[in-house]
Amino acid sequence: MRKHLLVPVLFVFGCAGSTSGPAGSNVGEDDMPLSSYDSVFKGAPANDSLPVLDLKADQIAAKSTDLLALQSPVRNQAHRGVCTIFSTTALMEHLYLKAGMANPDFSEQYLQWSVKKQLGAFADSEGSDNQDNVEALAQYGGVEESVWAYNPNEWTEADDADCKVTGDESQTLPTKCWTQGEPPAAASSAKKFKLPSGSWLSTKSIKQHITMDKTAVVLGLDFFYQAWNHGLSTLPISQDDLKMGIVRMPNADDVRESHKQRAGHGILIVGWDDSVEFPAIDKDGKPVKDAQGNPVMQKGFYIFKNSWGTSRFGVNNPNGAGYGYIQYKYVEQYGSAYTTTVPALDNGGNGGGGGPTSSCDYKCADYGFTANQCYQGWQCDAEGQCLSNTGCTN
Repeated sequence: MRKHLLVPVLFVFGCAGSTSGPAGSNVGEDDMPLSSYDSVFKGAPANDSLPVLDLKADQIAAKSTDLLALQSPVRNQAHRGVCTIFSTTALMEHLYLKAGMANPDFSEQYLQWSVKKQLGAFADSEGSDNQDNVEALAQYGGVEESVWAYNPNEWTEADDADCKVTGDESQTLPTKCWTQGEPPAAASSAKKFKLPSGSWLSTKSIKQHITMDKTAVVLGLDFFYQAWNHGLSTLPISQDDLKMGIVRMPNADDVRESHKQRAGHGILIVGWDDSVEFPAIDKDGKPVKDAQGNPVMQKGFYIFKNSWGTSRFGVNNPNGAGYGYIQYKYVEQYGSAYTTTVPALDNGGNGGGGGPTSSCDYKCADYGFTANQCYQGWQCDAEGQCLSNTGCTN
């Protein structure tokens, strides 16, 4: 079995205004590719096991859009299920912009190879997870896009005879089919750009992290097709909501139907807006109403950067084409968050040093802890580096 999940979106041509209906009735050529759920969530701890920094309400703004100015252009993963490679690369480019590098553009193609060949993760499948992606960059570094450009198409037997799919469910394709061979000489010898090692973040601490560190958060998600207005939804979807990049908290029917073809996705959280609201929808794509006949609203959405290009998803989003809104509860309940810190640049304004690395599972600085500080059972060590659950009392 070919171990990936690449799902083509089917869209209506020539429609104006709002278009809702079962996705199977739509026809089109654009992709909104996903990854497997298991790869996106590999090694992710339960959110309840992670420390939560409880900032006072007046310390967290109702709206945060400052990080939008520190983003590279929205990329397009096209026909390959490598969403977390793109979300991690988007995080890396954001962090290098914050460090002062002009126009960073790093190679997703090289990172895909590095994760599978150098780090040895997901060697026999297409997907990966944000943690392993960041760790590959911390240990080995990445290269610029110009030395190994991304190929939007999967390898097939036309590229290598060993990549022929036989239809046998037990078939496992070799690693080269997922890395598309080895890096060209120019990439192997090119300057390597690194990131510091990262750490997991509770999805309840995303606002706190962005408020304190002023850096974006990479996210892995359980994927719900109707909530995303995805073409493989078995429930009705909205083209207008797709163009706005609206991702609601899924209803129970969407959760049940989506888990029949379970998938994962990776995105970059760059801000939020407490005032943004959209009506909840039911399994028929209709607004949910309360006992008085008023629409039930879902209020409060994160702003995120996606990797499906700029011509379809989020094309009308006010934060820029290719961006979206995702409801707070969706992220908190169905996401896994990961962070790292700003890399060091050399005197010429280029990367190469990832900055200080640590073997800590959780770093004090990521949660605003100082040396020896204790909060809700979590304590920072005397060096102000590592945070652990010691059961300490304030």
